[in-house]
Amino acid sequence: MQELTKQEIHEKCIENTQLALIQLNKGTIFVGTLSDADKSQLRSPDLVSTINWQWGMNTYAGGAEDGILDISLKLVDYANPEQIQAVIILKYDARRNELSICMIENFLRGQKTDLDGWVFIVSLIYSTTFCEICNLDEVYIQHPIPEAVSYYRSYGFYFLAGNDSKMSASIDDILASVREKVDSLD
Repeated sequence: MQELTKQEIHEKCIENTQLALIQLNKGTIFVGTLSDADKSQLRSPDLVSTINWQWGMNTYAGGAEDGILDISLKLVDYANPEQIQAVIILKYDARRNELSICMIENFLRGQKTDLDGWVFIVSLIYSTTFCEICNLDEVYIQHPIPEAVSYYRSYGFYFLAGNDSKMSASIDDILASVREKVDSLD
């Protein structure tokens, strides 16, 4: 069998994540990649955000072949479809053979939408799919914000020994946690 390129793996993971959301009755969430307009919004100094997306778009510049995996989440029925709604940036480090969740934000937080409680779950569905394709056993979170650490722990993530800037969880722990969380959201 021919080996898949990183771009093909990224596309397959996005497709499988969308299918999983449909099976979970969350088909109102569309999973895609960042458009040029999305990237422009993320680079804008006018963006209202809890994290520094200008820094992030510079730090995680590139595409799938560079190991940068960007995901845009949009609500199918949202009144302003051009507005950035939720973004996930992951990085596959081929040298270390590691997949990391680097940046994640729900820009509609505070509004009652179908994204509530699902943005991180989507990142984990995507991540576990990627790991299964690439035969990886763990997912990492880079530089978790302190306010989110207990939330990440509820999905099986723990800090690496002696490293307070990186958390990891096994695929098995993530899958079990996601199943439990999805059941509680329904």
